[in-house]
Amino acid sequence: MKLAEQPDELLTVSAVGDAFAFLAPFGDGYYRVIGWHRGHDVPDTEPLDLAEVKEITRLALGRDYGMHDARWMSRFHSDERQAPAYRIGRVFLAGDAAHVHTPAGGQGMNTGLQDAANLSWKLVSVLAGHADPALLDTYQSERHPVGKAVLRSSGGLVRLAMAKRPWTRAARAALTGLVSHVGPARRKATAQVTGIGYRYPAPRGTHPLTGTRVPDVRLADGTRLYEALRDGRFVLITPAHESFSHELPPHPDRLATAHWASARRTTLLVRPDGYAAWASDTTPAPGALRSALTAHLGPAPARQLH
Repeated sequence: MKLAEQPDELLTVSAVGDAFAFLAPFGDGYYRVIGWHRGHDVPDTEPLDLAEVKEITRLALGRDYGMHDARWMSRFHSDERQAPAYRIGRVFLAGDAAHVHTPAGGQGMNTGLQDAANLSWKLVSVLAGHADPALLDTYQSERHPVGKAVLRSSGGLVRLAMAKRPWTRAARAALTGLVSHVGPARRKATAQVTGIGYRYPAPRGTHPLTGTRVPDVRLADGTRLYEALRDGRFVLITPAHESFSHELPPHPDRLATAHWASARRTTLLVRPDGYAAWASDTTPAPGALRSALTAHLGPAPARQLH
């Protein structure tokens, strides 16, 4: 719906007493408005009008921002379920087929997209014969814990919003203040809600970056990492003015190379889904980079004789 008064914050959320409301812009002049009142829990089939939404918003936020021109309204209820296995044989589950939870925090879409990003490059590698089929089992070990964490956090947000006892309401107020005013807490919450703060399991002794989401860093040629990832290849980022051409297997269809725009000395191999596969802060020992590339990209194609 549209608002006659623009909220002060990009995202507006609060709970007062039995009322909870959340406002977020679509970007086209309309806002998504989610509201709930503990004392008015009715079936999803019960008719809904704008006056009820405005009343709940006033109770939770102190005003209704002059809501008008609602283009769609409905009631809904949320389930919390997760498939115990994301893969059975040739069948894989992703997105809402793998995990269903409340919309609190807006985590569902990001989680589903990351499911698809994680699985897709692995399917391509296995079907092309570049990787062992066991690679597909890592979809479960990497994404199932993320889905479980999202169910826990989204459900926790709803339970805090529904808090009825004085001490749980106090906890809600304290948590809200912490996230709003303490930088590290705000950054951690943001990383979790966006889905880019999760870390995948990594073998013991590997570089600290392994399994983490790599930011969209600027590269030496003026482009950015996520541009280089668009065609589905691994990306090897190396220090400026340093070449490892003698270590690179001949498979340009699977690997793109780039230099850091900064003076960073890390050699970093980024997976097609944006996560770090391997890294070294010093010049890799002879053969080490080639071994890492072979382990993650598969063997180089056999040379053909003409």
